Amino acid sequence: MTVNAALRLMAGTVVLISLVLGTVVSQNWFYLTGFVGLNLLQSAFTGWCPAITIFKKLGLKQESCNKRGMSVNQGVHILAGSIILGTVIAVMIFSVNIMLFIISGIVGASLIQSAFTGWCPGLTIARFSGFKDTV
Repeated sequence: MTVNAALRLMAGTVVLISLVLGTVVSQNWFYLTGFVGLNLLQSAFTGWCPAITIFKKLGLKQESCNKRGMSVNQGVHILAGSIILGTVIAVMIFSVNIMLFIISGIVGASLIQSAFTGWCPGLTIARFSGFKDTV
């Protein structure tokens, strides 16, 4: 497993768990969902988040983009982070119906399955948007 696959697995898992906890226990758990979205978004531009450091120390392989530009993994982080963070802001700040979190749940599930299959809609969208493949 690569660093990016592990990051998608962890992010998707935390998103789904925090959505369940936010629904069942306390809506304050939705802020964890937003934190994951924010971390995905910032890691796309900085190439760093706490989980990446841990995964590298565990010996997971880091992929790199062999061309100038941003990688498809960065594109997925931008897409997923923006969608997740956007739904949290819409629900928690603008009082949009909580059912909007279904979208974040779909993104979280997609991140998890992409860690195992290597494909998700976000990867395809990122490739079509001009993000570069990694090696």
